[in-house]
Amino acid sequence: MKHIHVAALETDAELAKKIGKKGSESDFTIYNCKEGEKVLCLYHPAAYPDKIQPLLYCLSLSDVAYLRPQAIDKFTGESIIATASFGKKLIVVLDKVSREEIEPFLKSAGLPSYEFFEGDDIALREILLAEESSRKPVGKTEMVIDACFPVKGVGTVALGIVQQGTVSIHQKLSFLPSGIEAEIKSIQVQDENVNQAEASSRVGLNLKGIDPEKVSKGDLAVEQKFAPATKIEADVSLTKFYKGNLESVQFFVLSGLSFVACKGKKTEAGKYLLDLGSPLCVREGEELCLFLPEAMPRVIGKARVERIIG
Repeated sequence: MKHIHVAALETDAELAKKIGKKGSESDFTIYNCKEGEKVLCLYHPAAYPDKIQPLLYCLSLSDVAYLRPQAIDKFTGESIIATASFGKKLIVVLDKVSREEIEPFLKSAGLPSYEFFEGDDIALREILLAEESSRKPVGKTEMVIDACFPVKGVGTVALGIVQQGTVSIHQKLSFLPSGIEAEIKSIQVQDENVNQAEASSRVGLNLKGIDPEKVSKGDLAVEQKFAPATKIEADVSLTKFYKGNLESVQFFVLSGLSFVACKGKKTEAGKYLLDLGSPLCVREGEELCLFLPEAMPRVIGKARVERIIG
């Protein structure tokens, strides 16, 4: 079953509510829509703009984003910059602002691609269903967890997205960064029991051998363990809107749904050594989002991991 994950960047979630049925809710809300063998999962950053993290979570989970700006303001600009930092295609819904008003901001942000949309929720749903998944169908199983909780009479249930490979009943996975191993007792996709789920699938796993309090949002469930990093060398690209000195501030780096405090020092080769305040599950070649939770601009750039030092 093909899943397309969409960041729904709109103030009131009006289109997301029309397209999908409301699912789980935290600082972002998920709306699901199933059409044949295709599923749309829309992620609305409900706690944004008060907090920047929900916006970043939704973009991190998404294959594509749509933006429905109410006005040309700092939060519209921030959403565009954040989408560009994650390298995601942006679909701009033109029902409140004009193309002429917003296109200069789109051109200057460094988006990989963008397009304009004028139409209703049905037309937007069809456009989104035609998008492609960015997940890897082949490889060792990897899944990002966005929620974990106890269910009476069932046990531990974890929700998330299969990022790579497949998940199967009776498969054993390690949860990082803790390293605790658990066995999959059952799998649900869109409230249906299945024996296996492929990459891109949004799944619910009933787990044996792990307590829910041992699993946090942002944890990875993996077939092959790897050590979390505390120090990395990275190629850093700051947005042109950030005028500060990265070496003089504490900032934050986000990978998937996990973020940690960080300090950076520039090397003679022009790279940055990043000292992470807590262990973070990253690999060489991965891109991280850099942000400041309080000061504007809050999204300040991205870092490509060149080398794991420790």
